[in-house]
Amino acid sequence: MGFEGKVVVITGAGQGLGAGFAKDFAGQGAKVYLLGRTLSKVEKVAAEIRSQGGDACAMGCDVGDYTQVHDCFQRILEQAGQVDVLVNNAAYYHSSTVMDTSLEDWDRHINSNLNGTFYCIKSVLPGMIQRRYGKIINMSSSGAKLFFPGFGAYAASKGGIVSLTQILSEEVKNYGINVNAIYLGMTNTEQTRARIDTDPAITVKLDEMLQVDEVSKVVCFLASDAAAPIMGAAIDVFGKKA
Repeated sequence: MGFEGKVVVITGAGQGLGAGFAKDFAGQGAKVYLLGRTLSKVEKVAAEIRSQGGDACAMGCDVGDYTQVHDCFQRILEQAGQVDVLVNNAAYYHSSTVMDTSLEDWDRHINSNLNGTFYCIKSVLPGMIQRRYGKIINMSSSGAKLFFPGFGAYAASKGGIVSLTQILSEEVKNYGINVNAIYLGMTNTEQTRARIDTDPAITVKLDEMLQVDEVSKVVCFLASDAAAPIMGAAIDVFGKKA
């Protein structure tokens, strides 16, 4: 599943899953663009990749801001000429009942998760259609189908990602573009470990959770030409526990 000569863009790449994806793609020969809200974090990951012989570039970008996304992808296209793979991984989560969810927190979930995914897709789609090639992987969540209390805003945003994925796949499948989503279970990342003592929604032990490298293998497969027949799928990647 080599990615030599491919340009891969990963959002939310400053730590956790996004950083793991970036390292795996770069290790297989891809030129990787790491996008993240905090530039210093994505720069650190990109520097680590380059120190190991990979090709990586870091860019600060809040995917919930269309102007930032548009400007960022313009720079990527000017530098690299194309985007072959887009992994929409950036996400925001805050636990709250529907009753207690503020309008501001609702908007932040929708902007960061659903709008951000849409903005990035809009930025790469014209080039993919023109070249008749592209792989788009959108990260949803097990919370969008298993209905955990306190996940209302998050689940709504992540459920919307699945619907967007499946409709977009039908619209572009004849252009050689694969669009798929992952229903992601609880994963052992820095963010999860920081929440584990304070968030009652986390009842799974770290060794029972998905590990970053396990998820990355699925993402890299979906981005490979071996997965060309898979279109519009929303795949359960739950590990031992959701």
